[in-house]
Amino acid sequence: MILIVIAVNCILRSLVEKKLRTSLQQCQPFIKADFSKAHINLFNASVQLDSLHVSYDPELKQQHTHEINFSAATISDIHFFKLFTAKKFEAGSLQLKDAKIKLDNYLLNKHDTLPADVLKKIDLPFKTVSFNAVEIKDAVIFEKKNNACDTICTGSITLNDLHLPEINAAFSKDSIHFSNIQCDLNDVHYRISDYYSVYLKKFYLNSKDSVIQIDALKLVPLVSKLELGEKLGRQADHINASINTIEISGLDAMRLRQKKFIARTIKIKNTSAYIFRDRRLPRSNNKQPMPLDYLKQIPFDVNVGELNLNDAEVTSEEFPKEGSRSGYIKLYHLSVTMKPFRNHADKNASNIVSNINASIMNAGNIHATIDLSLLNGTSVIKGAIDNLNLPPLNASAENLGKFHIESGVLNHLDFQFTATDTKATGQVVGEYHDLVIDRLKLTNNGLKKAKLASFLLHKIIIPKNKDASLDVKNRTGKIDYDRDATRLVTSYYLKALLDGIRDSFAFGFVLPK
Repeated sequence: MILIVIAVNCILRSLVEKKLRTSLQQCQPFIKADFSKAHINLFNASVQLDSLHVSYDPELKQQHTHEINFSAATISDIHFFKLFTAKKFEAGSLQLKDAKIKLDNYLLNKHDTLPADVLKKIDLPFKTVSFNAVEIKDAVIFEKKNNACDTICTGSITLNDLHLPEINAAFSKDSIHFSNIQCDLNDVHYRISDYYSVYLKKFYLNSKDSVIQIDALKLVPLVSKLELGEKLGRQADHINASINTIEISGLDAMRLRQKKFIARTIKIKNTSAYIFRDRRLPRSNNKQPMPLDYLKQIPFDVNVGELNLNDAEVTSEEFPKEGSRSGYIKLYHLSVTMKPFRNHADKNASNIVSNINASIMNAGNIHATIDLSLLNGTSVIKGAIDNLNLPPLNASAENLGKFHIESGVLNHLDFQFTATDTKATGQVVGEYHDLVIDRLKLTNNGLKKAKLASFLLHKIIIPKNKDASLDVKNRTGKIDYDRDATRLVTSYYLKALLDGIRDSFAFGFVLPK
């Protein structure tokens, strides 16, 4: 009797291994898979495949393939009866250990690496596939490009209740169903262009808890700030930025595959950004997007209840078209709250309201509210600048604006204007004291005081004091500014504000623009 049991066990194990190898061969020519050895235990209905290798070649050219290697693939609680009789592969779990995943750069850039006709040409061994859990453990993911491999990240991924129903010619990635995904990736490196790569220390996703957390995210420039413009042959923003933490809660992870990003909140903490532009280079005359245009460029639907940016520090530096030194301005403790954050209007929301607070050069504060219409892109901007000590602005004013602030405090400046895609209209109302500004001129020995222009500023154009005792109409400037569509929207808003400030002076029209 024992001999019969042993013989039957050997026969069944041989049949199972043969079935596995046959099933893998049926996935050809697009998918090729093989293993070195199978360990089959019929008593606990498990199979372990050693040195499992899988390659995917959608173009059948043997030039570009995705490749995956596992030291072991263990399948437990297999329903062998359904496997042989109903062409259904059902099992408790699939554990894939020590994964080495090599993704081909060319195929990644094509975006659609699963052509619609692939499955029509494969004699698929199963009608359905189901696992209670699929675990990819201790994975290393590489990107293949020009016969070289760069590490993208390491980590583990778990899918619960994975089900592939009706595997046929109509099958697509949308046919893959699962109840939960948990993704824990570390040291993610990814090159997004010839000039920038992205690095993040940790990426954690748990769809059951509806959370994503990203730690130590960095946008890393691959060329220096002067090289970027030289390589592009035009002005461009060179950005070096980092974010300590991004927390996303209330995420509907299952909708991500439908290109819908739906979440309750996004919290971005401790951001640092440095932006440089070389104004000596020619400027592109391409039309620049407005805020709504930027939102529409996002390649999926966004619907987030609230976005918070907390305690950011932003430095903007420019090298002037004329001159030998750059100028900069810095915002400290920048915070932004957007309610809601979305890129399309519907019956529940047709506007995004953003509240912005920051310290300007640690010399004064600005706060503003921007009400952006998601229907026509018009922005209504209201806010104020308070107690701004002006001489610290010389870091920008001297080299970029060609003027020197000797003294002065902007006690208060209220601003309110509406900005469409063609024109900004509104007004500013301000009060200041002890304002003394010198005009500068560029000489062979650098910037020097322009005596006549400075005299006119002191005596005629800019009164030294405009306090609250002065009639409000004498402290009010009209904003009527035509947008230059070839300049960034930040420039548009700033120029509109300066237009109102210039108009608040009797001879403001002679001030430089």
